[in-house]
Amino acid sequence: MTKRNSTDILSLPCLSASTLHCFFPSFRLFFFQSILKIGISFVLFFSFFLLPALPQDSPLYQAEDEPTVIVVKKVMPSVVNISSERIVQKRVQDPFDLFFGRYYSYKERVKSLGSGVLVSAEGYIITCAHVVERSIDRKVQVTLNEKKIETEAKILAVDPTTDLALLKVDSKTALPFLDIQNVSPTLLGQTLIVLGNPVGYQNSVSKGILSAIDRTIETEGGKIEGLLQTDAAINPGNSGGPIVDISGKFVGISSAKFAGEAIEGIGFAIPARRVNIFYRETLAQLKKGPASRKELNIEQVLAKRFGLRVQEINRDLAEAFHVEEGMGLLVSDVDPYGPAAKAGIKPGMIILGIGNRKIDELESYPELLKGIKSGEAVLMTVMMVKESQGFFLSQTATVEVFAR
Repeated sequence: MTKRNSTDILSLPCLSASTLHCFFPSFRLFFFQSILKIGISFVLFFSFFLLPALPQDSPLYQAEDEPTVIVVKKVMPSVVNISSERIVQKRVQDPFDLFFGRYYSYKERVKSLGSGVLVSAEGYIITCAHVVERSIDRKVQVTLNEKKIETEAKILAVDPTTDLALLKVDSKTALPFLDIQNVSPTLLGQTLIVLGNPVGYQNSVSKGILSAIDRTIETEGGKIEGLLQTDAAINPGNSGGPIVDISGKFVGISSAKFAGEAIEGIGFAIPARRVNIFYRETLAQLKKGPASRKELNIEQVLAKRFGLRVQEINRDLAEAFHVEEGMGLLVSDVDPYGPAAKAGIKPGMIILGIGNRKIDELESYPELLKGIKSGEAVLMTVMMVKESQGFFLSQTATVEVFAR
């Protein structure tokens, strides 16, 4: 067996002195590069979580760069405050004559507040119908956000069926406005911003999400379909104000009228597409002139289509029929050969509703009567008051009447 000395071992190619001398520096370089990469990755990983938590006074945080702040700054100049007055007639029972149930009535001026939005540089304003309907002389006071002064606005059109109204203010200069044709996609869960003047507090902003679309709700005036639902705060005074998304696109018009009883987290709005249809059609009618515009008159429609003559129930009629003032429309005459007579409606009856819409004045105009065709049927809720042995009894029924 051959023996090897120490010099033979050192002379092996894989363990030569030159090889060991080259190996260790390369290993050290590889080791330090790996440590450096791990350290950089560690810092970058944790900085991702630490940056959002920086204090607001940090140079990296700028409040004016928040999306909501940018949108409010852009849209708020187009929001207006609306103040209107109307005369209402109130009915009070005489405290000294409770047994006979006698009442007296008086007129009172009532002031209502709401919001609106400028939709053109020429001064056209869209708001809710219930904010301005029955205003004295069809005029309201509008406070422009930009000038902070009150100016008079004319009511050009009111549509109670959509709860929308169009106003106009005169201005020598172009006014800031919201482009309502730039419509939001209205996606469930998207962020919404509500601007307006709730309970008289001007320039207020609330924020929420789009909770639901195509909502149908019941109101005193009947069924309202196709509304948007949001959890953003919509209070009295917000009605007529705009709702936009986080990019400033138009979502709809707030309407506190549809909120009913105050329920936190549930508010409703008129969708943008419906607002645009109302705006386009109204402008088209205005450009054609007064001669081309047909005022909606339920009295004429009932006479022409159903053979009914009706009138509002004033104080004297209310006392005579032992009903409340303004309770429906009194049938004063019936065409003996008309559809109403065939349905059993007689003079002296009171029409309380048509379809699902309550009727209490000649300005009431249910949507289903617009463009009604011959042969189409509507449901009318009528009431008859009869006297029996000194007592007055009322009987209510719903009848189907076919238009002629």
